[in-house]
Amino acid sequence: MNIKSRFACCLLLITLFSPAYAKVFTPPGEISYMGKTYKLAYENSAPNGRAIFEYTTDTDPLEKSSSLNTLNYSKSLIISPQKWAEATKASSDRQIPKPHYDLYLKGNNGYARLIFEPDSKNPAYESNVHKSFHLQACNGLLVFQYAKKYPQGAELSPAEKLATLKQIATENTQFAASMEKSEWSPDCK
Repeated sequence: MNIKSRFACCLLLITLFSPAYAKVFTPPGEISYMGKTYKLAYENSAPNGRAIFEYTTDTDPLEKSSSLNTLNYSKSLIISPQKWAEATKASSDRQIPKPHYDLYLKGNNGYARLIFEPDSKNPAYESNVHKSFHLQACNGLLVFQYAKKYPQGAELSPAEKLATLKQIATENTQFAASMEKSEWSPDCK
């Protein structure tokens, strides 16, 4: 192999293995989840490589959506599922009011189950489940989220509030089990 061929080969290898040429996440136009088809309704990206993609059903406009799928992509943020869980815990602990949450690892993914109680800014209970994807092929972290809102009626007694939280926690556990079994995976091109 002559010098020109070796140089060309080196350039090719550098190009193939350079993070600048790594694949990036491509959001799907729709996601089928929990028996519904969600279509991309909102997307936004920042110069730092972070992007958000929100999906809702045709019958639910984004602003009034009772259930929502969200994909959060952080380009070039390569962390382990354990580090993601630790960061999610720290973030949840800083929130006011603090959500009820459970974090765990399964396989190559991190999972979060969160329940938010109503407050002055958000007058509904909200159940969230997250699944983190740590794929080098995507050159970053991707978190798949499902959220469901539960409108709050009149002021609840302590017993009614506890019953509501238990009902939401039961559904939240079912949502997490569904997310664990979901075959959805990021597409990186």
